[in-house]
Amino acid sequence: MSSAVVRRRGIVVVVWIVLAAALNVFVPQLERVIGQSQVSFVPDSAPSVRALPTMDERFGGSGANSMVFVVLADERGLTEEDRQHYRDLVGQLKADDARIASVQDTIAQPELAEALESRDGKAVYIPVGLRGENGSPETTAQIEFIREIGQHGRPADLSVHVTGPIATVADMQAEIERSMVVITAVTVVLILLILLVIYRSLFTSLIVLSAIGLSLATARATTALCGLVFFDISTFTASLLTAVVLGAGTDYGVFLVSRFHEQVRAGVDPEQAVAEATRRVAGVITASAVTVMAACAGMAFADVSIFSTTGPAIAVSLAVTLVAGLTLIPAMLAIAATRGFALPRRSSGNRRWRVTSIRTVRRPGLVMLVGLVVLGLLAAFYPGAQLSYDERKVQPAATDSNLGYDALGRHFPATEVLPEYLLINADHDMRNPRDLAVLEMAAANAAKVDGVQMVRGVTRPTGTPITEASLGQQAGQVGDRLGEATGRLAEGNAQTGRLVDGSEQIATGTGRLADGAGQLAIGSGKLADGARSAIDGAQQLLDGLNATGGGLGSVADGADRAHDGSARLAEGADQLATGLELASQQTELAVNGLELAYNALRADQLCTLDPVCAQARSGIGEIYVAERDQLLPGLRKAAEAARQLASGSGELSSGIGELQTGIASVRDGIERLAEGERTLRDRLGELSGGADQVAGGAEELSGHANAAADGANQLHDGTTTMTQSIQELERGLGQAADFLRTAGQEAGDPDVGGFYLPPNAWQDPRMALASGMFLAEDGKTARLVVLHDSDPLGQAAMDRTDEVVRTVQRALQGTSLDGSTVENTGAASVNQDLARMSNADFAQFALIALLAVFAVLALLLRSIVAPLYLLASVILSYSAAMGLSVLFWQHLLGVDLDWSVQAITFVILVAVGADYNMLLMSRIREEAVDGSRMGIARAMTATGGVITTAGIIFAVSMFALISGSVDTLAQIGFTIGVGLLLDTFVVRTLVVPAAATLLGRWNWWPSRLPRT
Repeated sequence: MSSAVVRRRGIVVVVWIVLAAALNVFVPQLERVIGQSQVSFVPDSAPSVRALPTMDERFGGSGANSMVFVVLADERGLTEEDRQHYRDLVGQLKADDARIASVQDTIAQPELAEALESRDGKAVYIPVGLRGENGSPETTAQIEFIREIGQHGRPADLSVHVTGPIATVADMQAEIERSMVVITAVTVVLILLILLVIYRSLFTSLIVLSAIGLSLATARATTALCGLVFFDISTFTASLLTAVVLGAGTDYGVFLVSRFHEQVRAGVDPEQAVAEATRRVAGVITASAVTVMAACAGMAFADVSIFSTTGPAIAVSLAVTLVAGLTLIPAMLAIAATRGFALPRRSSGNRRWRVTSIRTVRRPGLVMLVGLVVLGLLAAFYPGAQLSYDERKVQPAATDSNLGYDALGRHFPATEVLPEYLLINADHDMRNPRDLAVLEMAAANAAKVDGVQMVRGVTRPTGTPITEASLGQQAGQVGDRLGEATGRLAEGNAQTGRLVDGSEQIATGTGRLADGAGQLAIGSGKLADGARSAIDGAQQLLDGLNATGGGLGSVADGADRAHDGSARLAEGADQLATGLELASQQTELAVNGLELAYNALRADQLCTLDPVCAQARSGIGEIYVAERDQLLPGLRKAAEAARQLASGSGELSSGIGELQTGIASVRDGIERLAEGERTLRDRLGELSGGADQVAGGAEELSGHANAAADGANQLHDGTTTMTQSIQELERGLGQAADFLRTAGQEAGDPDVGGFYLPPNAWQDPRMALASGMFLAEDGKTARLVVLHDSDPLGQAAMDRTDEVVRTVQRALQGTSLDGSTVENTGAASVNQDLARMSNADFAQFALIALLAVFAVLALLLRSIVAPLYLLASVILSYSAAMGLSVLFWQHLLGVDLDWSVQAITFVILVAVGADYNMLLMSRIREEAVDGSRMGIARAMTATGGVITTAGIIFAVSMFALISGSVDTLAQIGFTIGVGLLLDTFVVRTLVVPAAATLLGRWNWWPSRLPRT
C-alpha cells in the first residue's frame, strides 16, 4: 500500500483536496451542526433533571424545561422609567410562547413583590421558564433572545442581565467557541516553530502543517456529518477535537519524516525511502491511533454529554487523521523528496541519547527507582484534589451571567435564587390536618440539617411555622374573643383569659346568681315596706302613749301595725339572706371553674413559651384571685348579716306581740288605771321613750332597708346584664371548647405531633397564596424550598442534598404519608447528580480505555508482560500529571480543578502515553528481541529524538488551550500537556527502558522468540 501511495502521489493529494473541499461545501460547518443539537449539558435521565418538568407541571407551569433569571438593577434606585422597561420586558417575554414557557412577575402576581424585589429598592428579577433543554444550543439561542430584548430601549442607568445555572453553561459554551480561533492560531504557530527548530527546513515544516490542515478540515466536516446522522456533538467537541487532531496529526507526521530521514541517511533512494518509512511506521501509527480511538469510543456509553459528545467525535476525527498520516503525508513527502526538497540535513548525531540509554541499561534498578520516586511524589497530591462543579468560576468574571450573579448578590440574599426544591408526591389529597402536620414535621426536620438556613413550605411559607397552625396563637385568639364578652362582666378589668375548662359552670352559676338577685330585690322591697310599716306603727304607738287621751284603742291599733311591719321586715331579711347565700354558692362554682382553667394553663409548658398564652393566663389568675379573696368572702359576710337581721327582726316582732298582750291587760285593768295614774304615767313615759327609740330605729332600719332594696335592685339589674354577658360568654366558650376539643383530638394524634391547622385558615388569602406555591392544585404534591447557608454551587451544598432527602424520607415513615415519593431538584442537586453520573461514566470508560490499550499493546508486541507494566506506567504517569495539576491550580493559584478534567485527561493521557511506549517497545523488539541491554540502548537512541519531538509537539498543542478564556480548557490542556512531558522525559526515558532491561527476554512472554 505504501508503494502505491508513493507511485500515485499526485492523485492522492488531489483526492484529499477535493474531498476536503466537497465535505466543507456540502456538509454544514461543525459549529452550525453543534448549534442544532438538542443534547442537554446534564442528561435528562438525572433524577434532578426529571423533577424539573414534574414540578413545572404540578405547579402551574407551561412546559418549561429550564429556568433563567432576568436581573434588572439600578444602583440609584429603580425609577419609574426603569419600572416601565420592566413592564415592557415582561410583556415581550409573555408574548413569545414559542421560546418562553413561563414568566413570574409582580404585574400579574403583586404578592410576589416581596420576594422578587430587593428591600433596598434597587433591583428586581424575573424567573423565566424556557422550553429548551438544560444546556442545549436551543436554550443558548433563547437566552440570547432574552438578552437582546432586555437591552433594547433600556434606561442608561439600568443594567439588565440574564443569569442562573443554565445561563452560566450557555456563557461557558460561547466563551469556548470564541476561544477556539485564538487556540487554533496559537497551536499552529507553536507547532510551526517546533518543526522549524527540529528540521531547520521551512519546506519540511510546511509539508507537515499542510497535511495536518487538510486532515483537520476533513475531520471536522466528517464529524459534522456524523453529528447529523449517528451521534450527538456539543461545543466541547470542536475544541478538544481541534487540539487532539493537531497534536496527533503532527506526531504521525514527525514519526514518518523521522523514519524517512533515517532511510535517506542510510543511502536509500528518496522515493523508496518514503515508501519504506511508511511501511515501517504504519503499524505503530495505526496501533497508536486505534488505541486512542478505542479509548475515546468508550466514552459514547457515557450519560454526561460532555463525554458522550466528545469521545466519539475524537475517535472519528482520529480515524481521518490516521488515513491522512498513511496516505496524504507520504504522498506530499514523496512529491517534495523527488524534487530535492524535505531531505535531511547533516545529522548532528544522537550522542546525548546514546549516553542516556547506556546509563539507563547499566543501572536499571536505580534509574527505575528515581523515575518511580518522581512520579510517586507528584501523584501523592492527586488524592487531595477538590473538584469544582461551579461553572461560574471557569469563565471570565465579565460574562453576562456572572454580572447577573454579582447584581443579585448585592441586593438579594446569596442563596435566594438558587434554592433546592423537594417534591413530596402522595397518592391522595394532603389538604387535611394529619397530612399537613406530617409535612410540617418533615420541613422542621429538614431545617435542622446542618448547613440548611431555612425551609419553606405550605405550613411555613416564610420559613417559620404559620401562626394559624400554632395552638398558642389559636388559644390567644380564643382569649381575645372571650375578653370582649367578659369585659362586660368585670368592668375595669382589662385582661381576660381563656375560660375553656369550667366555662359551662361559670355560665350556669351566673344564671342562678341572676335569679337569686331577683329574689333579693323582691325581699329587699318587702323589707322596705315592712320597715315603713314598723315606723308607722311605732309612731302611732308613740303618739298614743304620749297622748293618753287617744285611748288605748289607738295604742292597740298601732301595736297591731307594728307587729305586722316587723313580721314583714323579718321575712324580707330572711329572703335577702337566702338570695345572698345562693349568690355565694353559685359564685363559688364560678371561682372553681376559673381555678380549673387557671391551673390547666399553669401546667401547660407550651403556654409558658407562648407570650400571648402567658399573658392570657396572667389575666385569668387576676380574675380568679379577686373573686376568691374579695367577691366570695363579701357575699358570705352579706348573707350572714342578712341572716342576723332576720333574726333581730324576729325578736322585735315578739316584743311587739308582748306589747299587744300588755295592752290587753291594761284594757282588762282599766279600772285600776286611776289608782295607779302616777305609775301609769311614769310607765307610759318610759313606753313613750322606748317607742321613740323604736321609731328612730325603725326609721333608720327603713333607710337601710330602702338602701338595701335599691342595692338589691341594682344587683338584680347588674346580675341580669352580667347574665346576658355570661350567655354570650357561654356561647363563645362553647365554640372555643368545640374548637379546642377538635384541636386536641387532631393534635393528639401521633402522626400530627402537636400541629393543627384549623379548616378556616384555608380561607386566608395568604394561605391561598402559600397553597398555590407549595401545594399542587390537586393537593397530591407538596413542595419544600430549601435554602442553604453556603454557596449553593459548592461541594458542601451538593453533599447536603442527599442528607436532606433522607431526612424528609425518614420523617414520612410510619405516618399517613408513608410510601410517598420524594424528588429533589435545584442547582445543588443537579450538580450532585452530575458528579454521581460523571464518576460512574469515568469508571466505565476508563475500564474500556485500559482494556483497549492492553489489547492493542498485546497484539502489537505479541506479549502479556510488557503490556501490563506499560499500562501501569501510563496510569502512574496520569496520576502524577493530576497531582502536578492539583499542586499548580489548587495550591498555588487557589483554583479547584473542574470536574471534567480528570476523566478527559485520563482517556487522552492513557491512550497517547501508550502510543509513545508502543513506539519505543516496538523498536526494542526489533533491536533486542533477546532482551540484550545493548539492543535496548540502540532502540532508545533511535527513538529518543522522535518520541521527544512528538511528545513536545503534542504537549504544546494541548498547552495552547491555556490561551483560551475558559479555565476548563486551560486545566485540561495543562494537565494533558504536563502528563505528555512526564511520559516523554520520565516514563519513556527512565521507567520503561529500566523495566525492559530488568525483565530481558521475559518482556515478550509468552511469545516464542528466536535464540540469538
